Amino acid sequence: MSVFHKAGGASGLFVRAAHCTFRFIAAILLAVIKAVRFIAAELADMIKTAVGGLLWLWKELTESFRSRVKLSDELTRNIRKAKKEGRKEHITAIAEFIGSFFLGENGVVYTAFNYILPILCIAFLVGVVRFGSGLEYGIAVEYNGREIGIISAEADFETAARDVQQRVSYSDNEEALDMSAKLSLRVVSDDEKFITSGQLADKMLEASDEDLAEAFGIYIDGSFEGAVNNSKAVEDALEDRLLNYEVKGVARDVSYVNKIEYTKGIYLRNSIKSEQETIEQLTSAKERQRVYVAQAGDNIVTVAQKYGMDLDKLNELNPDIGTNLKDGQMINVIQTESYLPIQYIREMETLSFIDYETVEVETSALNVGVVATLTKGERGEKESKIEITFIDGIEASRKVISNNIKKNPVMEVIGYGTYSAMPDNPDTCYFGQPLVGTGEFGWPVDGGWVSDTFISDRNHKGLDIAAPEGTEIYAAAEGQVVSAGWNSGGYGNVVMIEHPDGYATVYGHMISVYAVEGEYVQKGQLIGFVGNTGNSFGDHCHFEVRYQGICYDPASFLNTQSMTEEKKQRDKEKN
Repeated sequence: MSVFHKAGGASGLFVRAAHCTFRFIAAILLAVIKAVRFIAAELADMIKTAVGGLLWLWKELTESFRSRVKLSDELTRNIRKAKKEGRKEHITAIAEFIGSFFLGENGVVYTAFNYILPILCIAFLVGVVRFGSGLEYGIAVEYNGREIGIISAEADFETAARDVQQRVSYSDNEEALDMSAKLSLRVVSDDEKFITSGQLADKMLEASDEDLAEAFGIYIDGSFEGAVNNSKAVEDALEDRLLNYEVKGVARDVSYVNKIEYTKGIYLRNSIKSEQETIEQLTSAKERQRVYVAQAGDNIVTVAQKYGMDLDKLNELNPDIGTNLKDGQMINVIQTESYLPIQYIREMETLSFIDYETVEVETSALNVGVVATLTKGERGEKESKIEITFIDGIEASRKVISNNIKKNPVMEVIGYGTYSAMPDNPDTCYFGQPLVGTGEFGWPVDGGWVSDTFISDRNHKGLDIAAPEGTEIYAAAEGQVVSAGWNSGGYGNVVMIEHPDGYATVYGHMISVYAVEGEYVQKGQLIGFVGNTGNSFGDHCHFEVRYQGICYDPASFLNTQSMTEEKKQRDKEKN
């Protein structure tokens, strides 16, 4: 009975879930239907409104025509009726029809006037706009009560006013010249011409009470420096100064730093100077003391040459300067500054060094705890073509045009040893003493101890390292596996590796070989396992070091001194 009860409960739960799902779907459908009905109703209202507007517009446009048709029908009926009444009444009705048709309230003339008048107004407006756009407008300048010219922009007046202020700065009149003027926009006729800001300045001065004369104004970077009667003499003198200027090396684009302009116009008479006086002023120079910050490679001779100073003068300004200068040292110098400084450009080729980067890598080529330079870093060389701008003979700026790498830098690689294979007790690995050989080869067994030395009492060609069967054997250095497998000459399972430096190492009596003949292995890579195969008495690895077929004592190439310190540190951390 409880089983049926459970079944009924599950069935009821299923029915309720289906009922909820149906209600949820029905609610979604009802929401969609309501949304569609709402959108349809809104569209219907919009269409209804649009149709109503079009009908109203059509009614308004055709109202006059319909009234005209209705009136015509009524007058036509009156004519027919009057014809029956008599000739006089008939003629009167016809005249009334004609007058109403053409001159009545809804007649042809009235209707045409209502439609044609707006068109005529629009055409008139377009004509006025086209006529106005074809006119030329200018700004009339009224100064001291009279019009003195027409300019194209208000900025011209501002420029002219500044120019006038500069010109009258030489005036002895303590009262400043009135710069106020009335500007108004008006149409410019064909016989009127626009004037420039310079011409406007002349006219403003002519309208003043100052003592004026026609001359050539000299402007340096837009600033008025004075006027001369003959500008050609000044121009020739400045040009000769450029042609005779002494430059360092081969230079180009010798020119004045400042922009020099000569403007003919009206100037105060007391601002006009002689050509010779003006030339002396523009070609003058003065000395100014300043501080120079020494750079790498500077010395007192190069600094003195840079500023064209005598060494005695430089030492006088800097009593404690010394011969060698430090980078960043401040030095007092005398710099000659011209009234009109001259600049020129020199192209030079320079050779600079590119610093190398240093990276640190972990490598099994070194024992744990050993740090050594694997690749020595070398600086690169870069040849640059540069443009140096000199002002009055002193370098002002430089710009790199092109770079050419002559020699790429060599990255310096610092190796941190990760090779951790070592004897069970590095302190007593070789008859009570650590191995202190070159360290060129790593300890080849994961543990073990020296059970027999090189030569010993039986012309032993290698070093026997005893260890339990199955202990891992590693490549003592990187190289090519030239032999891997069984050797019938007494080595049993053996691996032989030839190294890039001409040495070869041999690992004998393995229980099994892991390396594959022909593969290239790295230092610390697994090559086999300790065993007792071949001419062997007990589990051990027979390790040989050969050079050009001659066997050498492996102890001379192993070093466990650094391993000892590393092992002590690791044992300390474990405890």
